[in-house]
Amino acid sequence: MKKKQFKLQTQITVFTIVIVVIAIYTTIYFTTRWIMSSIQQEINTNIMNVAKVIANSPNVVEEMKSGDYYQNTIQPFVKKILADTNQVEIIVVADMEGLRYAHPNPQRLGEKFVGGDELRVVKTGELYISEATGTMGTSIRAFAPIYDWENHQQLGFVMVGNLTQTVAQIKKQRVITIILASFVGLFLGIIGAILLANSIKKNLLGLEPEEIAKLYVEKKGMLEAIHEGVIAIDGDEKITLINDSARKLLRIEETDIIGEKVTKLFPTSRLPEVLKTGVAEYDREQMVNDTIIINNRVPIENGEKIVGAIATFRDKTMITRLAEEVTGVKQIVEALRANTHEFMNKLHVILGLIEIKEFEEAKKYIIHTSKNQQQIMTLVMGKIKDPTIAGLLLGKISRAKELGITMNITSDSYLEKREGKITSSILITILGNLIENAMEAIGLSDKEERVIEVNLMESKKKIIIKVKDTGIGIPKENVSCIFERGFSTKALSRGIGLSLVKNTVENLGGSIEVTTRVCEGTEFMAILPKEGKL
Repeated sequence: MKKKQFKLQTQITVFTIVIVVIAIYTTIYFTTRWIMSSIQQEINTNIMNVAKVIANSPNVVEEMKSGDYYQNTIQPFVKKILADTNQVEIIVVADMEGLRYAHPNPQRLGEKFVGGDELRVVKTGELYISEATGTMGTSIRAFAPIYDWENHQQLGFVMVGNLTQTVAQIKKQRVITIILASFVGLFLGIIGAILLANSIKKNLLGLEPEEIAKLYVEKKGMLEAIHEGVIAIDGDEKITLINDSARKLLRIEETDIIGEKVTKLFPTSRLPEVLKTGVAEYDREQMVNDTIIINNRVPIENGEKIVGAIATFRDKTMITRLAEEVTGVKQIVEALRANTHEFMNKLHVILGLIEIKEFEEAKKYIIHTSKNQQQIMTLVMGKIKDPTIAGLLLGKISRAKELGITMNITSDSYLEKREGKITSSILITILGNLIENAMEAIGLSDKEERVIEVNLMESKKKIIIKVKDTGIGIPKENVSCIFERGFSTKALSRGIGLSLVKNTVENLGGSIEVTTRVCEGTEFMAILPKEGKL
C-alpha cells in the first residue's frame, strides 16, 4: 500500500510553524529564566537600598539612642517611606535586643523581632538578604545595621522586605505578558508560514516534489532518447540546457558549459534574436561545422513575459535518409538506379558489337534482350496492378541480376490497386526492405543456389507478403533481436531496415513472422489487414 504523502504546501506550512514554535518557546524559556532572575535581583537591590538609606538616616540614629519604643519619630518616618516607595511592603527598625521601633503594624511596636534571621546582623553587623517567616508572613528581607559612628557602637538594625507572595505575583504577571507576546508572535509566524508556502507553491507552478522529480527524470530521459540537438537559454542569453546530440553536432568538448553565453559556443544560433523579438522560426537551414542542419527556434514564455528561448536541430542528411526509408523513396531510387545500370550495360554490349561490325549478333542480342525484358514486364505487370510496386519489383530484379541472384515472382502472386489504409509507400517500405535484406543474406553465402522468391497475395481483407531467400540463415540466438533498431550482423549496416518493417506492419495492426535455418535460408511473411487489426 502506497504511503500517503502530504502536499508540499502543507509540509512547508507545518514545518515552518514547528520551527516558529520551537524558536518562540525556546526564547520564552531562556527569557523567562533571565527575567525571573532579573526581577529577584531588582527586588533585592531595591529593598537593600531602602534599608541602607533608613539605617544611615540621622533621625533614626538619634531616635535609637533614646531607647523609647513608643515616643519616637521613627514610626511616622518609616510609614511615609512605605507610602512613597514601590515594591516595598515591610520596614522594621529594631534595637540590638530585637525590640521593634518601627513596624507596618503599630501594635507590634516594642515587641521582639520574629524570624530568627536577624541574629547575623546583630552579631556581625553585615549587610545581607535572607528569606524567613515573620508576623506578616514569609518574606524576602534585606538587613542593614544602624551605627552610632561617633561612639563606634551598633544601635540596632533595619529590615526591609517584600512578601514572597507579592514577589511571585510580580513574576507571574511578567510571565503572562511574555506568553501573550509569544502568542502574537506565533500568530504572525503562522500567517508568514502560510504566505511562504503559497509563494513557493506558486513559484513551482503548483507541482508537488514527486511531480517535479518525475518531470526531471522524464526530461532527462527524453533528452537522452531524442536524436535532435536541444539547447536552451535564459533571459540573459546564458545556456541552461544542452543534450549530448547538440554537443556532438556543435562539436563541443567542454563538460561544464551551463551558464555560458550561447553566442560564445553557438554564434549563429539566432536564439538571442528570438529572445528579443519573441517570434518563432521553423525549419531554417544553416551551416554548422561543414554540416547543414535544420533548425527550429521558439521563445519560452511565462505568461506574457519571455523568459528564454530553445532551439532544436538535426543533421539534414540524417533527416533525408530517414524520410527516404519511411516513404520508400530510397527503394524506388535504388530500383531506378539498378534499371539504369542494367540498361547502360546492355547499351555497351550493343555498341561493342556494332564497333566490331557484328551487326547480325547485335540484332539478335537486341531482339533477345527485348524479348526477355518484355516477358519479365508482362509477368510482373500482369500480376501486379500497382505500377509503383511493379516498378520496384522490376528494379529489384535488375539489381538481383547485377549481384548474380535470381529473383522470381511466384505464379500465384497477385496485387490489385488496394482500398483501405495500405498505401503504395507502405508496401514499398516493407517489400523493398525485405528484398534488400534477402540480397544481403545471399551475398554472405557461398552456395551456388542464389535465389529470392517473392510472393504477393491480396484478398478482400488483407495482403500477404512473403520473401524467401537461400542465404546464410539466422542463428537462433539472433532471431529475437533482428527487429531491434540498430541490431545488425553486418559491419556497415545501420540496422534500420527490419526494424522499420516491423514498426510499419505493427502500426497497421498486422503481424510479421520469420522462418529460418542456418546455411539454408530465411523466409519472412508479413500479413497486413486492410481495415482494423488481425
